[in-house]
Amino acid sequence: MAGTRRRSFLKAAALAAGAPALARGQGPKPPEPAGKTTALPEAGSASRPSLEYPRRYRGRQLAMLAFPLGGIGAGSISLGGRGQLRDWEIFNRPDKGLKPSYALPSLWVQKGASRPVAMVLEAQHLPPYEGRDGLGSENSPGLRRLRAATFTGEFPIARIDFHDRRVPVELSLEAFSPFFPLNADDSGLPIAFLRYRVRNPAAERAQVAIAWSIDNPVGLGASTPEQKSAAEKRVNEVRSGSGWKGLVMTNPGLPPEDVLQGSFLLAATTADPGEVTVWRGWPRGRWWNSPLLFWDAFSATGSLAEEPRERNQVGTVCLRKVVPAGGEATFGFVLAWHFPNRTPERMGWQAAKGEEKTVVGNAYARRFPDAAAAADHATPRLADLEGRLGRSPPPCASRRSPAGSRTPPCRTSPPSSPPPASAPRTASSTDGKA
Repeated sequence: MAGTRRRSFLKAAALAAGAPALARGQGPKPPEPAGKTTALPEAGSASRPSLEYPRRYRGRQLAMLAFPLGGIGAGSISLGGRGQLRDWEIFNRPDKGLKPSYALPSLWVQKGASRPVAMVLEAQHLPPYEGRDGLGSENSPGLRRLRAATFTGEFPIARIDFHDRRVPVELSLEAFSPFFPLNADDSGLPIAFLRYRVRNPAAERAQVAIAWSIDNPVGLGASTPEQKSAAEKRVNEVRSGSGWKGLVMTNPGLPPEDVLQGSFLLAATTADPGEVTVWRGWPRGRWWNSPLLFWDAFSATGSLAEEPRERNQVGTVCLRKVVPAGGEATFGFVLAWHFPNRTPERMGWQAAKGEEKTVVGNAYARRFPDAAAAADHATPRLADLEGRLGRSPPPCASRRSPAGSRTPPCRTSPPSSPPPASAPRTASSTDGKA
């Protein structure tokens, strides 16, 4: 009897809940005839949500973003939503999650005679905090970071606007690699450009420094005992080239034929005036205190003065400029790489017996002997490459001279020119990203 009363009660409750709708003539709809599909609401109608263009991502949306930087068939380093570098896939195979122990930009700002502000030039970490040790020690998660960011992606250009009222300047980042359909040469470069824009809204000038630090990645992902033992033999060399000054990173401890052998370049672009200082390595310490020793030196003066005698392989390139009151400045960096020993075994491909370790190579390795040569080729042409991408300079309405008067109208970017005829296609020049 109790079960019967319970069923009767549930039926009555269901009928009562549906009574208002039935009274308004909104009873259940009959099933659609077989083969008939329901039409979607038209674009722009109230019942269909509109998509923002260009797409912008904020807050927790930033956590899983990865925007690839690198030419077609040249591998890629991804720009994360917070402004970090992630997924280092330049070593001739897909390898999501691979990254050096340290790869981070640092910011130092002093407005007038006020106390300087120093932070990691990334937005703060976001969950999920993956890994067996949470955030771990990589990239020093305990250092201060910017509060928030807005990511705008329009391939091949990514833009990040940073937000933090503790910093007396306005900050943004634009990152890209050249990409022009039907132009294999300019679209297949092992290179990425990072440009930070700093605007000073205050009535007094600001001194600003941005420093990029990267642990020498030549040998990253080592799996054999021989590769691992070569880590201490990595070398960071201070070099200058066509439009750049910075570090060329190599690893003489690896045999020439090793699949991880190659070179990497971290440099500041020198087209605009600025002070460039370089450390070949952070101070060598114990118990992971090297990042703090670097941070103490950088945050005190905003430059890299005396290089430590005992150092590790985390190289740093610092670019410092004076931003006038009401003005703005750009801070450019270039990343280039060269890892020529691509083999079927490394890629996980099937190959004829005895050919597993045969070097297939990359198209860019036929054009450039090392990472510095790739930078020498692309960096002097940066203005042309950007113009062909259809980019325009920032609006001039916000720019003022130190005296406070409006600057003359800016020139717009030249119209896109047709790409030159591409070279004959080869098997290696059409490979996907490795």
